[in-house]
Amino acid sequence: DADHVALEGVTYLTVQSPDTELKLYRTGELDITSEVPNTHVAALRDELPAELRITPYLGVYAYAVNMLRLSDRDARTALAMAVDRERITRQVTGAGERPAYGWIPDGMPGYVPARFGWQSLPYAQAATAARELWSSARSRGAAPDSITLCTDASTNHRRTAVALADLWRSALGVQTAIVEIEWGVYLDMRRAPGECDLLRLGWSADFVDPEAFADVFESANPQNTLGYHSERYDSLLSRSRSVTEVTERMRLLSAAETQLLEDVPVIPIFFRVSKHLVGRHVSGAFVNPLGQLPSRDLALRPSPR
Repeated sequence: DADHVALEGVTYLTVQSPDTELKLYRTGELDITSEVPNTHVAALRDELPAELRITPYLGVYAYAVNMLRLSDRDARTALAMAVDRERITRQVTGAGERPAYGWIPDGMPGYVPARFGWQSLPYAQAATAARELWSSARSRGAAPDSITLCTDASTNHRRTAVALADLWRSALGVQTAIVEIEWGVYLDMRRAPGECDLLRLGWSADFVDPEAFADVFESANPQNTLGYHSERYDSLLSRSRSVTEVTERMRLLSAAETQLLEDVPVIPIFFRVSKHLVGRHVSGAFVNPLGQLPSRDLALRPSPR
């Protein structure tokens, strides 16, 4: 369809900091950003309402658990319960993200997602229950005095990590060391987490189906690098791939997600939205729920912004 492609080429810039990305956009060096700093969302809504694009996105923001270092399920459950997701999405991210009480986002056709059994508890009650679980694990020597949370370096990631550390200190009395690492090192650390107790894990769908999220924690999946193994989880996924009836397939996938949440190898924080700034001189920038922005659809209007 070359006759309908307007651009002769696209230049992509590798920028680690959302703040730097925003500065490049303001100076005209970027026509579209891939991200927006969380601290600027409210101001940009007022300043550049026609250029700020916030759309639903099939993605989850989470922390994967190093199962070798946090092998006790009560300890992992306590960390998950002590996260005030409403507070984080309201005060830290603030762009319309939704609290995540499960691994697979809403919006998959025909799929009823599983959620933590304690989802409906008011946060004060959840925090109290988390404290009891953590104390019980501590008494067995299964919960540490402090934990190490590792994340790739970014102002957005740091804000979330600091909020989590504050919640765990207040609810559980545990101190959290935040280790920020460069992207390439972060990818290596995902394969060998070392002394990281928790490692930031963002995941988005490549296709609109719960399998896009479910297979990440299958024992043989190369993305499952932090030691989670469940024969029941693997069996449910395997069975879901052999049935031809859609309802039964979705039931098996939901049962697998339920097992995953009971084992807590991952602590979901929120379901993401895509946040872009798009110059007024750019047309065809329509982001879909997979976060894709096909350059074949883009065009530049003659007048600058």
